[in-house]
Amino acid sequence: MSRPGPSRRAVLGGALGLAGSPVFAAGPGFAAAPSWSEDSLQAAAARKGVAYGSAVNGVTLRQDPAYGRALAREAGILVSENAMKLTYAWRAPDSLDFTYADEVAAFAKANRQRLRGHTLVWHEGLPAWVGERLAAGEGEAFLRSWIGAMAGRYRGQIEAWDVVNEICGPQDGRPDGLQRTRWLAALGPAYVDLAFRIQHAVAPDAAGVWNENDLELDADWIDQRRAMVLRTLEGMRRRGVPIRRLGLQGHLYAKHPLNQDKLRTFLREVAGLGLAIEVTELDVNDRTYPADLDARDRAVSDLVRRFLDVVLDEAAVLNVLTWDITNRNTWLNANPERRRPDGLLQRALPLDEHLARTPLWSAMRRAFADAPDHRRARDALRGA
Repeated sequence: MSRPGPSRRAVLGGALGLAGSPVFAAGPGFAAAPSWSEDSLQAAAARKGVAYGSAVNGVTLRQDPAYGRALAREAGILVSENAMKLTYAWRAPDSLDFTYADEVAAFAKANRQRLRGHTLVWHEGLPAWVGERLAAGEGEAFLRSWIGAMAGRYRGQIEAWDVVNEICGPQDGRPDGLQRTRWLAALGPAYVDLAFRIQHAVAPDAAGVWNENDLELDADWIDQRRAMVLRTLEGMRRRGVPIRRLGLQGHLYAKHPLNQDKLRTFLREVAGLGLAIEVTELDVNDRTYPADLDARDRAVSDLVRRFLDVVLDEAAVLNVLTWDITNRNTWLNANPERRRPDGLLQRALPLDEHLARTPLWSAMRRAFADAPDHRRARDALRGA
């Protein structure tokens, strides 16, 4: 007989409990107070019991002090964009490299910022040598070695790990809806449960997260993805899998509408399973918005504001992170397939290419300011 999962109160209590843990205590050489400013996105979010954060480009952090100052000023929680991914950290069998990940972790600690981990299991960017091990039947042994190395190194420093990333794939025609990947081919569908159990055994203080894309907007194929996610989460909860949060990446697209009612219902259903929710990679692909800067900024800001109005109304939502903080670094401008056809920079993030606050920053700050105050409910959950 399957064991029922813990209650929503217990899950959210555990998810929130790290905020007061020794992980975030000041130490010698570190700031005695958090780094963010009183007029920052983090300050506005924190007043309602939520956190604002950003992905960090490790190369830019190392090379541009102004970028670091912007992250310190605006964000209360950080996540390394690439440095903790398998493809960057373990390029060859004898070259496990934590250099950039260590730098991001040290930066967060110095500024009293919390830290997320991204990502332990992802089908993209697998080094060739890892693919060979998976094909040779060494998948479980490698998975244990990899999660043990990465999650083990940052035990006590990470609030939550994206244990699996982008596993949803109804388009592949499997009855379980899983995307066909080399992880699936090597280990079968049980690899998802296995990854969560390994992460929990290695770093039980870090919440295990399923991080998924294309769950936010309105299309028939997105409805299918939401249905698959809910079915899969229900099964994981019945099996006692130690998953504590669902991550909505939050990559919004100008070409897709936002149905607030559908999104609200989906969030409520996820929360009803006893899971906390995070927005992990928020940005806007503005390719189909007008070239006129004012009109484009208004459209981007309106889309994000309507999205956040729904997200922040759900008490199970803990964090809202953008996928970097400056348009200079967004993957939407770096990826040739996602650049605007007119050559203009996408206006995807709260700071422009000069690190100045944009109309999107103002819209996000207003959304946080206007959100329901969940602090009392979160205090109760923290003590559960």
